Amino acid sequence: MAEPTKLIYQHDGEKLIHHSKILSIVPLPELQEPDQALAKDSSEIEHAVITDSTIFYVQGGGQPADIGTMKSDAATKEGSVFEVKSVRQPAQGSQILHLGRFIPPGATGFVAGKEVQQSVDSEIRNLHSRLHTAGHVMSLAIHALCRDGILPPLKESKASHYPDSASVVFEGTIEGKHKDAIQAKTDEFVRSASPVKIHWWSMEDLREKCYGVTEAFELPEGEVMGRVVEMEGLGSYPCGGTHVRDCSQVGKIVVKKISRSKGTSRVSYTVE
Repeated sequence: MAEPTKLIYQHDGEKLIHHSKILSIVPLPELQEPDQALAKDSSEIEHAVITDSTIFYVQGGGQPADIGTMKSDAATKEGSVFEVKSVRQPAQGSQILHLGRFIPPGATGFVAGKEVQQSVDSEIRNLHSRLHTAGHVMSLAIHALCRDGILPPLKESKASHYPDSASVVFEGTIEGKHKDAIQAKTDEFVRSASPVKIHWWSMEDLREKCYGVTEAFELPEGEVMGRVVEMEGLGSYPCGGTHVRDCSQVGKIVVKKISRSKGTSRVSYTVE
């Protein structure tokens, strides 16, 4: 089995430039059909570049992929720049697909075995990190209100941290009248500036100490330790996403709306 792409961002989320080795360059029509489907709605994707390691966040876990560029050492040669438009897990195996196109269009200046410099779009990464941390901060505020008896017992089921659809879904009913209380507690947690830390915990510790662990939760195949993000003093989540250094760096979290359907409550939010 081919060696998986090493996910650098899981250990160093602030690294935005990284050198990696090209394993292969695959034209889109030569990918397996399920992988071709990952690019079906984009005219900007013509190739997949696979490297031995990556700082690009792979879409999943409620967070969109990073974008950016890869450049060969011969930066002035035709085809030496690859625009990364999406980053996805393949249908089979764990060699990450950097989907995009060479500049100028049609050029393919990369060579397998050679080194490239990966550069992540820092503005987009920061926004995604703020949104992901913000989702956990707001959720922890809701759990705190449950402990205080202001909200009824709730079970967190899923979340989205996309810029245009950020929300957290709970099993149970959150009435609209509690929106102000959720906003106030969320503001309090942001002001705390609690450090955001990354840990690797056993499944036993993860289930015991983390929020957001559903019955279906399991570690990736072959893994025995799970990645956890902790908002120090507030709570922890199993999470593979990118985050800011402390809760204050999310900026202002705006609790936008509480909607209810079929026994669940969705709390949507944004950051300013």
